[in-house]
Amino acid sequence: MKEYLLRMLAAFMLLSVSTVYAGDVLEIGIWPYVSTQTLIAEYHPVQVYLEKRLHRPVLFVTATDQKTFVQRTQRGEYRFMFTAPHFARYAQLDAGYVPMLRPKRNSFAVFVVGKDSPLKSIGDLRGGTVTLTDRITMIAMLSLQALHDNGLEPGKNVTVHYAVSHNSAVLDVLRGDSDAAVTGVIIFDQLPQSVKKDLRILKETGETSPMIYMANPKVPADEVANMKQIMLDFVGTPEGKKFIQDLGYRGLREPTEAEMQSLDPLVDDLKKQLRKVQ
Repeated sequence: MKEYLLRMLAAFMLLSVSTVYAGDVLEIGIWPYVSTQTLIAEYHPVQVYLEKRLHRPVLFVTATDQKTFVQRTQRGEYRFMFTAPHFARYAQLDAGYVPMLRPKRNSFAVFVVGKDSPLKSIGDLRGGTVTLTDRITMIAMLSLQALHDNGLEPGKNVTVHYAVSHNSAVLDVLRGDSDAAVTGVIIFDQLPQSVKKDLRILKETGETSPMIYMANPKVPADEVANMKQIMLDFVGTPEGKKFIQDLGYRGLREPTEAEMQSLDPLVDDLKKQLRKVQ
């Protein structure tokens, strides 16, 4: 339903440009890390700029869940995609996708509690409840490792719930359904102040790129180079600067091969988790 809504709303926005731009619609896959409505709002300036530069309609598409997005990635369904770092490395190793760009700022997982919570450390979650995002997300993997490092084992001395998105995880804390939630710090920074005022970061853990932009291996090298340059040009525009500021990215740059290789242990974990949910 979420994917359908994203396609319908994006298609509606394309109606006004379909008579101006020639060529087929360029669909770009985007990892469903927040609600569909939020994705549409965040990436609309990118869509508008790409249409102007490419002279063709651009449509951002997503999937109903993380697993489906990964499966479609591995089948090569996305010509270009903006995705989670370990999803990107998996796509590079097993489907031949080519890394293009990443945000300059790193992200990390944050354990979030209510502002008046008595909890002072991850270890204090013993006997409590924590909400994570889908277990195949990098944030979930980093947070599960943090729980393990603090002597906590889901199902034994801590209860773990899984939410459909980072925002939903945080809402569990605000509703009192969980003692803590885990999200990415960049996503936490994007929360409205009216929400953040009732929350407190308990602990930071792990560090990684928040997103990596990838190209399908079938895309010609000159088209990949053109897309990279367009995105770099975009962040220099007023709209692009606001986009980067709103997401806390501090700009874009090429990922290094060492950075991509550092994700290999998480890719191994990702494959194990995917086998569990087949």
